[in-house]
Amino acid sequence: MPKARRRSAHRSERFEDMALPDEVLAVLAEQGLERAFEIQSAILPDALAGRDVLARAETGSGKTLAFTLAMTSRFRGRKVHRRRPLGVVLVPTRELAVQVVDTIHPFARAVGTSAQLVAGGMNIEKQADAVARGVGIVVATPGRLIDLAERGALQLDLVESTVIDEADHMADLGFLPDVRDILAAIPMGTQKMLFSATLDGQVEQIVDSFLVDPVSHETTPVTAAVKSMDHHVLEIAPAAKREVTAQLAAREGRTLLFTRTQLGAERVAQELIEVGVPAAALHGSKQQGLRTNVLAGFRQGAFPVLVATDVAARGLHIDDVSMVVHVDPSDDVKEYVHRSGRTARAGAAGSVVTLALPHQVSSTRRILAGAEVEPQRAEEVDSASHEALAALGGRTPAGEPVEDPATVKYKGAPRKLDLGGRRGADARRAEERRANEERRASWEDGADERPGRGGPGGGGGARGSGGSRGSGGRGEGGRGAGGRGADGRGGSGSGAAGSTGRKDAGAGRGRPGSGGAGKGRGRSGAPRRRGGR
Repeated sequence: MPKARRRSAHRSERFEDMALPDEVLAVLAEQGLERAFEIQSAILPDALAGRDVLARAETGSGKTLAFTLAMTSRFRGRKVHRRRPLGVVLVPTRELAVQVVDTIHPFARAVGTSAQLVAGGMNIEKQADAVARGVGIVVATPGRLIDLAERGALQLDLVESTVIDEADHMADLGFLPDVRDILAAIPMGTQKMLFSATLDGQVEQIVDSFLVDPVSHETTPVTAAVKSMDHHVLEIAPAAKREVTAQLAAREGRTLLFTRTQLGAERVAQELIEVGVPAAALHGSKQQGLRTNVLAGFRQGAFPVLVATDVAARGLHIDDVSMVVHVDPSDDVKEYVHRSGRTARAGAAGSVVTLALPHQVSSTRRILAGAEVEPQRAEEVDSASHEALAALGGRTPAGEPVEDPATVKYKGAPRKLDLGGRRGADARRAEERRANEERRASWEDGADERPGRGGPGGGGGARGSGGSRGSGGRGEGGRGAGGRGADGRGGSGSGAAGSTGRKDAGAGRGRPGSGGAGKGRGRSGAPRRRGGR
C-alpha cells in the first residue's frame, strides 16, 4: 500500500470560515450547525480540492456530513445528465443508504442538484426511471447499482467523485468484489473518498488499486469511540433476564436493545409489548417498507424502544438514544464498539449496558478489555429489585399489553405498507411464548443456534453461517436464528432476504454459479458481472 500523506490534527472551526458556498452555509445555519467536528475540519479542505481521501474516524463523528458538504459544494449549479450522475456514494446497507440520502437532500436542493436512493428491497423500476431522468448524486448499495448499470439505466463514465463508506463493513459482508467492479467502471483519476474503521486486507487492496496519492486522516482510534460512554455489565441469573430487560426498557428516554438473532429481536419486542412497554423489532427479514416505517416511528419518538439485530449497529444515526443494551453480548470488539456507538453520538452522553449470563461473563470481560473500557460491574443480579437497575433508571413496566408500534403507519414511511398480516400481542401468543420458554428451560443462547433451526431470515445451520456456502450468494437478514451478521450467508439460488440468493443489503439479485470471466467496463461504462460468483 503506497504511503498516504497525513495531515496534522485539526481543531474544530466554524463552517462560515471554510470555502463553502453561501447556499450550503444557509442550510447549515437552518440546521443549527455552526462548528465543524474534527473529521469535517480535517477532510473538507482536501475533499473540496478534489483530492483522494482516506479517512478513519470514530463512529458518530460526522463523516456523512463531511462528504455531503464536499460533494454538494463541488456540484453547485452543475448540469445534470440523463443516466450519468456526477457523484456516487456506496454504502453497505439499505438503512444507511436511506440515512445518507436524507442528509444529502437539503444541501443538494440548495445548490441546484439532486440525490437519488438506489437500494434493494425497493421498486427497481422507479429507481431506474429517476436515474434515467438525471440526478447529481446516487447513493447506492453495490448490488442494486450494478443491476441498474446492467439494465442500461445508469452509466458511470461522467462520475467525478466517489465515496466508499463503511469499507470495512463492506468487506465483512463480501461486497468488495462488487465495489471493485464499480470502481473499475469509473474513470481513473477522478476523486475517491474512502471511509473505513480499519485499513487492511481487502480494503488495502482497494486503496492500492483505485486511490491516487490519497491524503490520510485519522482523528480517533476506533476503540476510543466508546470511552465517552458509561459502561455497565450486569451479571444476571438466567431466570431474571426477561424481567431485567423489561426494567431497563421501561426507563425514561430512548433505548436501543441488541439481540443476536432475528427471532430473539421479535421475541424480546413482543415480550415488552405484553408487559406494557411499546417496542418494535428491526431486522433484515422484515419487508423494506416495514423496516423504514419502524425506523421512522422510532426517530419521531412515537415509541421509546427499538429491538434490533446488528443491521442497526453500523452507520445508523438516531438522535437522543440515551442507552444501548446488549441483551445478547457482542462476539468481538468491533461489534461492541459499533453497537455501543448508537448512543453518546456527536458529544452527547450515553450509557451502555451488557447483560451477561454466567457462561458469558469471561467472554464479556475479554471483549470490554479489548475495547479498552472499564465498566461498572454488578454481580449476582437475580431479580428486577437489584439496586444496579435503579441506578440505571430502570422502572417496573405497567404490566398491561400495549398496541404493537410496528402496526402503526408513521409520517415519512412508504405509502404502501403491508400491515394487514401483523398483529399485536394477544393471550394465545403470550401462552405460546411461555410454553416455548419452559421448553427452553433457560435463557441459554445456544437454543437459538442449533443446526437446522433457521429462524426468519436464517438458512439453518450453526450460528455464523446459516447453511453451507454453495452456489448461492449472500443474503441480507440481520442475525437470523440460524444466520449471522447484518448479512447472513445463505444457500443457493435467489430468494427472500436472509435465506437464499445474492442480497445486497436486501437487494434481490441472484448470481450464476458459473460462467465466463469478465470484469471491468461495459460499452457504456457499466461494470460487467463477473462469472463464477
